[in-house]
Formats: sequence, structure tokens, C-alpha cells
Amino acid sequence: MAGNNGSQGPVVVGIAVAFAVVTFIVIALRLFSRLYVLRKMGVDDYLIIAACLLSWAFIAVTIVAVQNGLGKHAADIDETKLVTYSFVVWLSSMFYLACLGFIKTSVLSFYTRLGDRYLTRLSWVMMAVVGAQATSFVLVAAFQCQTISKAWTQTGPGKCVDINLFYLCNAALNIVTDVLTYTLPIKVIFNLQVPQKQKFVLGVILCLGLFACVSSIIRITYIPAMLYGDDPTYDIAGAMYWSVIETNIGIFAASIPSFKAIASRFLPRFIGEYSSGKKSGPWTSENTHRRYGTGFNKVTDPNNITLATINGKEDMTMGTNIGAASNSSEERIIPDGKIFTQTEIETTVETSNDYEGYNSSFERARR
Repeated sequence: MAGNNGSQGPVVVGIAVAFAVVTFIVIALRLFSRLYVLRKMGVDDYLIIAACLLSWAFIAVTIVAVQNGLGKHAADIDETKLVTYSFVVWLSSMFYLACLGFIKTSVLSFYTRLGDRYLTRLSWVMMAVVGAQATSFVLVAAFQCQTISKAWTQTGPGKCVDINLFYLCNAALNIVTDVLTYTLPIKVIFNLQVPQKQKFVLGVILCLGLFACVSSIIRITYIPAMLYGDDPTYDIAGAMYWSVIETNIGIFAASIPSFKAIASRFLPRFIGEYSSGKKSGPWTSENTHRRYGTGFNKVTDPNNITLATINGKEDMTMGTNIGAASNSSEERIIPDGKIFTQTEIETTVETSNDYEGYNSSFERARR
């Protein structure tokens, strides 16, 4: 693919801007789900926010690189822009490698909240591996030359690592950790006894994650030409826009589970959940309604479940009028691979001074 005058710059910019917009929408929906529907943020959410910021930083420096010659044939580039071009490409490598590390760590952090003990242990091991890998890669990319500025000026004293070998090795190792990360929950998914619609959603998550792996594989095919070709500023274009695709598809795949809460609220039939009655949560008065359950959580042993353990605390009151606002069911994954269906009960409570004595007696009886 090439743009005007044989330049691939417009293609790179178009792909970068398109995915930046898509990722903005994805992260906005994720934050809407966490902050307004579930009212709870997890570690995986903060990690994916960091990944988004790094992805946008990578896109920004890629666009600057295009303005300074990326995608053009070497013969068509203004030589006065080559130092700036080399500098932003140097920066982009660190943003890209760090972004991949945060994406995979976010996905693995989400796995630890599914409640499967085997999956949780493997996820913690993989987090250590991915964290060590990403940190070492970013440090090598940053300090590839003993005089750091030599990485983009190509002049002055000092020496550099074999950067071509480094790029090939980190691309290959990233593919390995991508595959391990996104295939880790396959055993758990196949053992789930859930409606077909929910299995389909989990399958989509897995497929998108594997598409990120495919993107990594396609990207690596562009690297030899970029490193050893006679026209590096032109040949690098393919590797750059596939890097954008890879990172942003990874962010999308990592964010899909958070959409479950939105679908449960507005499209319950789509994921096999049904509810009746009034809507609740942030869309109703907090003083008159209580909602039990928060979405994807690690749950307790179903043999020890009580009204108190469902909500984490005892929170029931009696009054003159108690009317059921709505009932719904939410399925949870439990450590032994089964499904625990948690019934969510919402009540409208109106208290009266005439029954304060009765309420006190009721509370003493519960204790």
C-alpha cells in the first residue's frame, strides 16, 4: 500500500488516527462500565489506562515520524529532518514495548479475578515473566548506545548493541508471551457450564486476543526488510502500522469483559441474562434502593454463602412498606470451575417512627 508519490506515510497516519479514535471509544465505555455501572475500578483497569496512554504516545510520535520522512523513499527525504526522524523512531520503540507489557499484564490481572485457583497461579507467574520482559526490552531500547544520543545521531564516540538482532529477538519473544497470555484461560472456558451466548462472548475475547498475536506475526515479517533493506524509511512503514494495529487490538480485547456490565444493564437478553422491574444502580435514588453484586468478582465457596457473604456485610432494614423493585440473576465463576448463580434483590424501603421499636427487636434477634 502506498500513498501519493509512492509514499506510505498517508496510510500509516490513516491507520494510526483510526485506531486512536476506536481506542478512545473503547476506553470511554470501559470507564463508564466501571465508574457508573459497577462503581468499582480494578488493577486491570488502571493498567489498561496506562497502556492506552502509551499507545496514544506511540501514535503521536509515529505521526511526527511521518512528517519527517517515515514512509517516503530515502531519496525523497530532506536530510535535515533525518535526526528528528531517528529520534522519534527511537522514542516509539520504548512506547511500543512498554504498551505491550501493560496490555498483557492487564489481561493477566483480570484472569486473577475469575476465581479459578489454577488460572490465578499461572497468571501471577506470567505477570512476573511479562513484567521482566517488558522492563528489560524498554531499558535495552533506551540505552542501546553507551552515549544515548548516538542512537539517533549515529555520530560521536561510544558503541551500540546489535539493534537489528535486538528487534528480531524482542518481536519473537513478544509473540511467545502473546500466545501464552491469550491461551491461558482456554481450559477454564471449555469447562464452564454457562449459556451459549456467554460462551460466545468469551470466545470473541479469546479470538481478538489471538488476532493480536497474528498482528505480531505479520509485523515481524516486515522487520527484516526494515533492518536490512536499502530503503529503510520506506520499508519501516509496514512494521509501524502493524504495531499500531497490534497494540490497539490488544487494548480492545482486554476491555471486552468490562462491557458485560453494560450489556447486563441495557442488553440482558444478548448475554443470556434476564431481569424484570425497574432499573437500579446509579440510575435510581441511592436512598431508596440497594443493589447486591458488582459484576466480575472472585466469589466465596458456594457451600458457605449467606445473605451476609453475598454483599460482604449485613445490610437489611424493615419498615412500614417493603416492595420488591426488581430481581435479576448474575452468574459467577467459582474456583472449582462451576457456576454460582447469585440472585440480585432490590428493595424500596420506607421507614416509620411507629416501628422503630420493632426494628430494634428485629436487629437483636438477628445477632
